[in-house]
Amino acid sequence: MRTWSSTVLENVNSLVGKSAAPEYLQKLTYLCWNHHKAIRHIDTVRAYSFGSHYFVEVDIVLPSDMPLREAHDIGESLQEKLEQLPEIERAFVHLDYEFTHKPEHAQSHS
Repeated sequence: MRTWSSTVLENVNSLVGKSAAPEYLQKLTYLCWNHHKAIRHIDTVRAYSFGSHYFVEVDIVLPSDMPLREAHDIGESLQEKLEQLPEIERAFVHLDYEFTHKPEHAQSHS
C-alpha cells in the first residue's frame, strides 16, 4: 500500500504543473542566453511539468529598434531549438524591448 501511495503521489505531482529543478532552469537559461547575440536580457525562464515532459516559457529582451521580422525570427528559432530538447513538449517565447516595467497585476488601481 505504501509503495502504491508513493507511486500515485509521484505521478500526480508530474501531471499538475510542478516546476522544473533549478539546475534544469539554469541549463535552459544558458541555452537562451547563447542563442543569439542580439538578446540583451533574459527576463523569465519557467518550465512546468506536463506529464513526463515540460512546458517552457521564456521572456527575452531584444533591442527596441530591431526590425519586427528579425525579432520574430530570433524568437521562432529559439522556440524551435527548445522544442528539439527531448524533455520539452512545448515552448513559448515572449519578446520584449525592455524589462524594467512593472507587471500589470502589481500596479495600484486608484
